[in-house]
Amino acid sequence: MSVLKGSQNVTICNANGLKLAARLELPDIPLRGMAMIAPAFGCTKEILIASRTARKLLQYGIGSLRLDFTGIGQSEGDFSLTNLDTQVEDFVSAADWLRQHVAAPDILIGHSFGGLVALNACHSIPESRACVTIATPESPAHVLEIIGEDKTREIMQDGATSIEVNRQPYVLRRQFAEHARQFRLHDTMQRLRVPVLIMHSPRDEMVPMRHAHAIFETARHPKSLLAIEDADHMVSERPAAEFVTSTIGLWGMRYLTDG
Repeated sequence: MSVLKGSQNVTICNANGLKLAARLELPDIPLRGMAMIAPAFGCTKEILIASRTARKLLQYGIGSLRLDFTGIGQSEGDFSLTNLDTQVEDFVSAADWLRQHVAAPDILIGHSFGGLVALNACHSIPESRACVTIATPESPAHVLEIIGEDKTREIMQDGATSIEVNRQPYVLRRQFAEHARQFRLHDTMQRLRVPVLIMHSPRDEMVPMRHAHAIFETARHPKSLLAIEDADHMVSERPAAEFVTSTIGLWGMRYLTDG
């Protein structure tokens, strides 16, 4: 049984020995399950929708762990060397830490690019029972669409380009673009063996709603698609965030009840 309590910062080593900063949240009431939360591309564990989700889940007896991926926030490493696979590896390392110190994660949650991380990590975390995506693109290559043709051309011609995410500067290298273009949504969803809840806003201009439809159509049952009608991509509005986080808690409890 874990002796860890409340809310605290923890440090996790990934497969390459790099130290990753993470935030652990445990409820005061009996623990019903554990969730892991993957933030959006280039965003830290303190991004608003991630922290709000963690706090809301406590009301349902669900603890959570959210982390800064390699090279982001307080974590070690070079962000320019990361891609979807390396972030999935970080996520699996965090699950290993949870398994040893608290309990294996039951629910994997990801916002935006983090949703792709959660979906792809499910088959490497055998205890996972459910997966939630929020405003998630159908492919990591959508990052290239967001940064635009000029930046993408610079990556392919010069090997790297500078970008800014959430007011933080990063370098994106050719390896990210090449890796992203090899991704196949069908392969990911065919490996998925847990129920999936896909949440997306029709107002999302950064990742249009069609991405949610693509994920839903490719996923196996049981699957659910829920429109967040009053949200932007970051789900920054409090009423929308309350709806999203409460829904995750209620939906997730269904899969934490044995028998």
